[in-house]
Amino acid sequence: MMRDHRSALPGRMAGILAAVLCGVPAATAQTSPFDCSGVPETTGTAVQAATVITGVSDRPLYVTAPPGDRDRLFIVGQDGVIHLWKRGNAPTQLGVFLDISSRVLTTFNEQGLLGLAFAPDYDTSGEFFVNYTAGTFFNSFTVVARYRVSASDPDIADPTEERLLTIPQPEANHNGGQVFFGPDGYLYVATGDGGGGGDQHGTCGNGQDPGTLLGKLLRIDVRGVSGEPPGGDCGGIGAYAIPADNPFVGQAGSCDEIWSTGLRNPWRSAFDADNGDLYIADVGQDCWEEVDWSPAVSGTGAGAGVNWGWRQMEGMHCFDGNSASCDPPGVSCPGVADCNDPSLTLPVHEESHAAGSCSITGGYVYRGCRLPALRGRYFYGDFCAGYVRSFRISGGQAVDPVDWTEELLGPATTLASHTSFGEDAEGELYLVARDGDILKILPDTDRLEVSAPGAGTPLLLGEAGWTWEDLQRSTMLPIDHYRVYRGVPNGTFDCVHRSTLPEWTGDPDLPPAGERFAYLVTAVDTAGIETSPGEPAAARQLSAAACP
Repeated sequence: MMRDHRSALPGRMAGILAAVLCGVPAATAQTSPFDCSGVPETTGTAVQAATVITGVSDRPLYVTAPPGDRDRLFIVGQDGVIHLWKRGNAPTQLGVFLDISSRVLTTFNEQGLLGLAFAPDYDTSGEFFVNYTAGTFFNSFTVVARYRVSASDPDIADPTEERLLTIPQPEANHNGGQVFFGPDGYLYVATGDGGGGGDQHGTCGNGQDPGTLLGKLLRIDVRGVSGEPPGGDCGGIGAYAIPADNPFVGQAGSCDEIWSTGLRNPWRSAFDADNGDLYIADVGQDCWEEVDWSPAVSGTGAGAGVNWGWRQMEGMHCFDGNSASCDPPGVSCPGVADCNDPSLTLPVHEESHAAGSCSITGGYVYRGCRLPALRGRYFYGDFCAGYVRSFRISGGQAVDPVDWTEELLGPATTLASHTSFGEDAEGELYLVARDGDILKILPDTDRLEVSAPGAGTPLLLGEAGWTWEDLQRSTMLPIDHYRVYRGVPNGTFDCVHRSTLPEWTGDPDLPPAGERFAYLVTAVDTAGIETSPGEPAAARQLSAAACP
């Protein structure tokens, strides 16, 4: 950070922290359900997208973190590799957590490693679950399997696999693929309708057939303590139990694992981390993309027994696979509710292919730490159109729609091949692009970017209060306090301020006329370990004198 007689600040925060200098005061808003200790809030809704990871070479389609793990992100590559990135690493510095590419079938575009979920008790159990396609060209199937972290290295998984479900796939597309835990501690598995076009398999399609696991949201107890073990007739082969309150338990000809029906190809589902509401983004056929929503109900959870409508409906409209119309009268099928029957649950929101959408990408309800004004907004996108949008739920309706695309990505820019959103342990959201980039949604505070070491003329700020922010949360955690050092460029730096908050009213001292002050900010953890002052170290010597 540099300051001349007009007061200037830039440089890197300790060479590790990416400093953001702004005049945004701390905000008070609804509480986040995530651990926000050490994370400054901002006011307002202005956002930016910063690339935090790049160069993921095997078609990334998901990013997540274990519960409570604020230092690592795990990136799912469709070709069968789960990468690990540690905060503080360079954007291209990735490790391999698990490589099961030899087990994963990737012959066609929608096949591959599709989902990852860490157990709620991952910190003690070390268990996580994956969803991938396996088999051969003529005999493919979905696998839901349990893995564990290595007993000797927390950054490497044990490759031993325990399969829980194998679900035959009649076609190569519409595999669904997400696995995620609900607030009830059960594992949810989103499956597609088996592929082809128009849900062509079975008398009335798989989505409406309770005798198959395809086209459903499944719910199983991976701890195996809540009910009876699976019978195996619907794909269950491993150690799990059927929750006793699953809606199809004990019904002849129905799969006990089913939680809800009528899905085409659910591409990313999520529970609201605050209230437990369920959101499912279901990819449409030729006309409509949809977001399904179910409120949490005390005692039963969200989505129990819901029929989302496919293939009787696409979006909020009747569906007829033999019609070119996007709003046909619908087709009856024996034993299945007709289009517009009240037993079918309409989506809360739809997007039209006529307006450019083609394959919805579901996201999350934002409940993170940094942007309290956005809490309660559901974010979603589209693989083809590349937009990022959101809405809120009020009175059971989607309201207050906002398109964030230009603000996040710039004018005339979209996110190419937007495969997924991600959420970290602080509830902050990420955008995943198939080309290998992972972007983080951050507050777009009024700021000047910091000069990199060795840069030319430094950027200047006035004497207003200063705040700083680690854009990538790259420091050790938890942070005990921050230290601000002042010195002449390429000289010794003396500590001039110490604070438990990432803010300062500003340096009251001014450099002599025509000269500059340089500033560094470091973070110190609870063990007293301080971040590096940056590179080259010889140009950034910190004084050993105590901080005021």
